[in-house]
Amino acid sequence: MSQELFSFIILLSMLAGFFIAHFLMKMPAALCLLVTALVGALVGGLGIPIRHIVEGMYGFFGIVAIVLTASIFIAFQRESKGLNTLVRDLIKIFYRVPPLLLIVLMFVIILPGALAGSGTAAVMAVGGLVATILSYIGLSKVRVAGFVAMGGILALVAPPINIPAMIISSGLNMPYAGFFGPLMIWTVILAVVCSLVYGLKEVEKKIDPEKILEKVPSGEFHLGKLGAYLPLLVVVGLMVLQRAWPELLDPGIPLIFVLGAILAFILPKKRPNFIEVCKNTIKKTGPVAALFISVGAVVQIMVATGVRGWIVIEATTAPIVFLYIAVALLIPVMGGVMGTYGVASIFAIPFMMALLGQDLIFGISGLAILCCLASLTPPTAIVGRASLLASGYEEAYGKVLKVTALPWAFVCLAGILTIIFANDLRMLYRLLF
Repeated sequence: MSQELFSFIILLSMLAGFFIAHFLMKMPAALCLLVTALVGALVGGLGIPIRHIVEGMYGFFGIVAIVLTASIFIAFQRESKGLNTLVRDLIKIFYRVPPLLLIVLMFVIILPGALAGSGTAAVMAVGGLVATILSYIGLSKVRVAGFVAMGGILALVAPPINIPAMIISSGLNMPYAGFFGPLMIWTVILAVVCSLVYGLKEVEKKIDPEKILEKVPSGEFHLGKLGAYLPLLVVVGLMVLQRAWPELLDPGIPLIFVLGAILAFILPKKRPNFIEVCKNTIKKTGPVAALFISVGAVVQIMVATGVRGWIVIEATTAPIVFLYIAVALLIPVMGGVMGTYGVASIFAIPFMMALLGQDLIFGISGLAILCCLASLTPPTAIVGRASLLASGYEEAYGKVLKVTALPWAFVCLAGILTIIFANDLRMLYRLLF
């Protein structure tokens, strides 16, 4: 048996193991990926390689720390009504220009996810609040659900924490650095386009702000309104300073979020229960952390068995047009089964290895955008289904996908064009910035 055929059989067995664990045994996604790694090791002749599995599990430990601390920070901001204060002020400023208010509300959804690295966290943190506002300004229920879902996807895309980009760059043994600008540009462009596509036809021309503000309770803070904004300002400010002067100030992203969470806890006059907030947040974020641990094991086994190298060779020798088509179709579709993080590790890393002639930062950014889009794809559709809960939409998810088709196409096109023209975009980015 040739090595190529053997690698193909290992890959098929890993995929089969995932499908059986997910669809027949109804196991959680993290355990499905762990089963995938074990099946690959057994078929590949490694037995049960404890060392490889443990090493792989620790491969994304830094990312897990970021996700947990960021989620705790967002939870304290939500419980203290700090996010509500931000939303109230934005409504007061932008209600006179409804299209601009739509764009602002899209960024309200994006902000928590950009800091926490989770589209689901963004949807659950402010999706219900934004959905209520969108309903009051004229959007139908199905468009509200689609708006919130796309906000969750763009929250995954947005910097500073784009987890698929972290996974891909870690798989290539390169630091997660230099992605902020490219990802931010696409986030802004797509947020503006998608918000207007969803709401421009239905939004009311005149909005009554008082009717909306009644549904957005405000909190009381030490230092007044500054107390509501200070945790967010500290987090964003430290991240900017860390990037501007890394040789003078480099506390690390997890510590920055810890400092922000402490401020969000002590500044409200009515403080949330510290233990309960942390416990509930870790409980909700645990499955995401477990996914990273399992993804690390899958990547390690794919390397040890030679499967990842085989995928890279096959992708490299394939005609470039077919490779781009495979990237555009396979990642969003398979991501619907394996999840955003699973498809980033199993397919996006080898694809990027086959595209090493392209600029790495822009190439990885494009692949990360496509991986994020997978969170809308059935059957898992994690962010898409979370948006149904947050918006209170009780009809079939297929109707939401129908109104999401055009924004979906825009996001997919942005991802694939970023990959194809990565070198040109890098040159343009350097000229402009």
